[in-house]
Amino acid sequence: MSRGGWRSKEKSRRQMQHVRETRGRIIVLDDDPDLREEIGQFLSAHGHPVIGLEDGSTIAATDFAPSDILVLDMVLLGMDGTDVLFGLTTTAHPPRIVLITGHGEPVLRAAAAAAERAGLTVLAGLQKPFDLFALEALLRSAREVAPCSIYVPPAASDIRNALDAALDEDTLPVEYQPIVRSKDLSFCGAEALLAGWLPGLGQVSPIDIINAIEGDRALIARLTENVAQQAAVACRTWTRAGWSGTVSINAPIEALTQPKIVTSLLSVVEAAGIEPHQLILELTENGLYDSSFAALQSLLKLRIAGFRLALDDVGQRQSGLLQLANLPVTEIKIDMELIRAARTWSKGRGIYESLAHLGRRLDLAIVAEGIENLDDMALVRANQVDYVQGYLISKKRPLPELIAMLPEMETNLGYATLERSAG
Repeated sequence: MSRGGWRSKEKSRRQMQHVRETRGRIIVLDDDPDLREEIGQFLSAHGHPVIGLEDGSTIAATDFAPSDILVLDMVLLGMDGTDVLFGLTTTAHPPRIVLITGHGEPVLRAAAAAAERAGLTVLAGLQKPFDLFALEALLRSAREVAPCSIYVPPAASDIRNALDAALDEDTLPVEYQPIVRSKDLSFCGAEALLAGWLPGLGQVSPIDIINAIEGDRALIARLTENVAQQAAVACRTWTRAGWSGTVSINAPIEALTQPKIVTSLLSVVEAAGIEPHQLILELTENGLYDSSFAALQSLLKLRIAGFRLALDDVGQRQSGLLQLANLPVTEIKIDMELIRAARTWSKGRGIYESLAHLGRRLDLAIVAEGIENLDDMALVRANQVDYVQGYLISKKRPLPELIAMLPEMETNLGYATLERSAG
């Protein structure tokens, strides 16, 4: 096997310069010349433009394109993969990453977690030796997905002003992601979500909206009540159209501990013509850490009034599960990051299965978020998860679009495919 063009440091620098001048390349960074050559030749034979590198010191100065993908060995001569990952955080457009190592799954998982927390995108982690056909399929799938455009969040003050205006004028955009039963994909409700834009401001990530109003209890309460009002009307709309189902909203603990919150939410559901049990208030795990008398009293009052309480994002902080014994919740929602971990990591699958088992033992309804493919569905069905939501079913949609798609939801091609896969 020829090693020419894959070894020298100077050659690597020239090749990295070539990366700057091209787009959509697969960059293989590994100091094992044999493996680097093998990967490069295999991927090139399958139509991928490939550049092989042995030295990662030039990574930080590289002008990557959004479509570039880096296959990164975590152990390199003179440096390790964490140094390369750190260098990538300083680049304008870091590539998407496939991690490889011979040091086992725990190293891969920790490296992936560190990279993602630094804002990098990790497509997968592969243990050596790995199947080149599997790598090629992964890269082909990743290259078929158009990279996201760069999003620069507006200033927090601009977000607050736009949100204030939208609430004053009752123009806050809310969309709905359907939730279905895992066993047959029949509609059982939807989650009301911020649409991702604000009038007069344009695209704004829901996370940036939440961050911009952090600590402003009055604005958080206004936002929650407005979303509850729209959600209740949406629930009435699909109920009158013949579709039985609940509606869920994200409910920060700061909103639920406001004075007269029970009276306010009862007025919301009464005005919309639905029952309290049709509105599910989703508590984030962050809310668990407020175990004050006021917080627990509010949650108990809401539960007694008939509202259902769901614990959202379960799995982000495992220590929060200890609070399950103290909260009057009726269901748990397994965080979507766990399903992503379960696709690749055995530990992730183990945690996912344990949470589903815990939910059943506590007689709680279990909702799985982030279901994107047939393997995800097979996992939740194998673990007797009750309800699912995610892109496999539908993205979030404006209410008219959701109502229009409901008649075909249970009979579309996706549902038939799922039934065949389960048979």
